[in-house]
Amino acid sequence: MSTSRRKSYEAGFKLKVVDYAEEHGNRSAERQFGVSEKVVRGWRKQKGMSKTKRAARYSVSPYVDLEKELCDWIVDLRNNGLIDTRLSTRTKALQLAQKYNIPQFKSSAGWCTRFMNRCGLTLRQKTHIAQKLPKDVDEKVQNFAKFVIEERKMLDFFASKYCKHG
Repeated sequence: MSTSRRKSYEAGFKLKVVDYAEEHGNRSAERQFGVSEKVVRGWRKQKGMSKTKRAARYSVSPYVDLEKELCDWIVDLRNNGLIDTRLSTRTKALQLAQKYNIPQFKSSAGWCTRFMNRCGLTLRQKTHIAQKLPKDVDEKVQNFAKFVIEERKMLDFFASKYCKHG
């Protein structure tokens, strides 16, 4: 499998390749234009493409204002220590779609994923401690600190011997 990145070609170029392939063959078009024979075959199957159409893989969202406000809302939530979920994001997006009068907006799960990628957002949740701390945790911490100090004295290990400050 090829590791090269997918390329987007303008329809005018595609039509030129297709015309050449119909005259000279797919393999000849492959050599002449530097695109694979499989791509040429696919383009020959597509008839009636416009001369300026391109694949819409890397397009900008048509809902720029909605997404800007939604992104600001999420950042504000997070700055206030609140969490956001996919459901809350999609619900807020639908509210904003009504505000901006966008009736065709669906707020699908796929849109939500792409929106979060465009804005550089990830879902975050607070973590929980799996085990409860013992009731005498403070006493145990103090005992451990005393133990470490006594071991350092016994082994004659002091940071001032090994660290050079100023």
